[in-house]
Amino acid sequence: MTSPVLVDIREEVTCPICLELLTEPLSIDCGHSFCQACITPNSRESMIGQEGERSCPVCQTSYQPGNLRPNRHLANIVRRLREEDGKVICWLCERSQEHRGHHTFLVEEVAQEYQEKFQESLKKLKNEEQEAEKLTAFIREKKTCWKNQMEPERHRIQTEFNQLRNILDRVEQRELKKLEEEEKKGLRIIEEAENDLVHQSQSLRELILDLERRCQGSTMELLQDVSDVTERSEFWTLRKPEALPTKLRSMFRAPDLKRMLRVFRELTDVQSYWVDVTLNPHTANLNLVLAKNRRQVRFVGAKVSGPSCLEKHYDCSVLGSQHFSSGKHYWEVDVAKKTAWILGVCSNSVGPTFSFNHYAQNHNAYSRYQPQRGYWVIGLQHNHEYRAYEDSSPSLLLSMTVPPRRVGVFLDYEAGIVSFYNVTNHGFPIYTFSKYYFPTTLCPYFNPCNCVIPMTLRRPSS
Repeated sequence: MTSPVLVDIREEVTCPICLELLTEPLSIDCGHSFCQACITPNSRESMIGQEGERSCPVCQTSYQPGNLRPNRHLANIVRRLREEDGKVICWLCERSQEHRGHHTFLVEEVAQEYQEKFQESLKKLKNEEQEAEKLTAFIREKKTCWKNQMEPERHRIQTEFNQLRNILDRVEQRELKKLEEEEKKGLRIIEEAENDLVHQSQSLRELILDLERRCQGSTMELLQDVSDVTERSEFWTLRKPEALPTKLRSMFRAPDLKRMLRVFRELTDVQSYWVDVTLNPHTANLNLVLAKNRRQVRFVGAKVSGPSCLEKHYDCSVLGSQHFSSGKHYWEVDVAKKTAWILGVCSNSVGPTFSFNHYAQNHNAYSRYQPQRGYWVIGLQHNHEYRAYEDSSPSLLLSMTVPPRRVGVFLDYEAGIVSFYNVTNHGFPIYTFSKYYFPTTLCPYFNPCNCVIPMTLRRPSS
């Protein structure tokens, strides 16, 4: 079936005179084209006008015979159309009206040409097929990779929301337990008041019966132990119970879920920068022992009296092996059951050792731990005092509703921030040193003080 587009093209390149495909087409001034043989001066179809002019056989526009010009563009189209017929015909058909003017070639010649052409096309198409197979394999690999990313992310989302649900469950159980204790305490007070009233009512009833019996009896019965009865009757007073519980002392308020989610998300965000920090044994004091994996430090020096080893001539610190001069970094330290500790970051230039002789007189040993001296740290003193060692005296006392058993440390070097998080209390912020300029490389800083309970560095996501 011939394409409509091809039919249109054939009409455009058909001579209006002979109605065949144009042969050596010539165009005249009006734009119409004709076969050279059909439009030459000897052709009968052309009309002769005055002064040697001729008229276009289609639109009758006058033209000069000398203005005829070859139309190579149409000639090329005609040539392509003649070639693209692509029909195998016999010698008889070749001489028929249908194929008059068509170019014909021997089958063997054309077959060789098309054999080479098809081989070239075949080679190209096979290359395309290989590319398609590679692309299919690549897409399938990407599909598998994409699907493989979904399961861990799905598990992470479920884990995090389960953690939030566990937090809510624990808060709920704690509040219900408090309410149960409140209920028991109130019921105990009420029951004690009720039992006392029962005893008083029984005594009162006995006294009333005694008086009724005396009033109805003989004179001797009336006067028997009259002083005792009179005293009991005159001084009888009903003891009313003390204030009974009528209203809960504190009404439950649901936790601020928005704040909890914000805090939880903040902790999750900083934990994405978790680095595997280890301890540098070359910076540890002789009073300290490091575990083989360099994740735990313990004080083993002589136990001294006083609030802290820092207030004696002991230095109990050790630095992390990592140095930070850019970027964001996070690590966690287990300080469970310790009565004293200090941790954070320090300038690499200050080093772990420190002589207290300079500060022995008229100085608190803790004045060493200030940002102006290259320390951004917080700590625990006297088993219950949590402090941030800012550039102020005395150090800042921190309020801690839940004592931290694990502390998260986050460093944003470019932003000049060192933040501490109470991982034990769902990641609530403890304290932040902000907008500082760090002039040198920073190192993680650890000080177990003279408490023999170890400090332990947690592995990422442990």
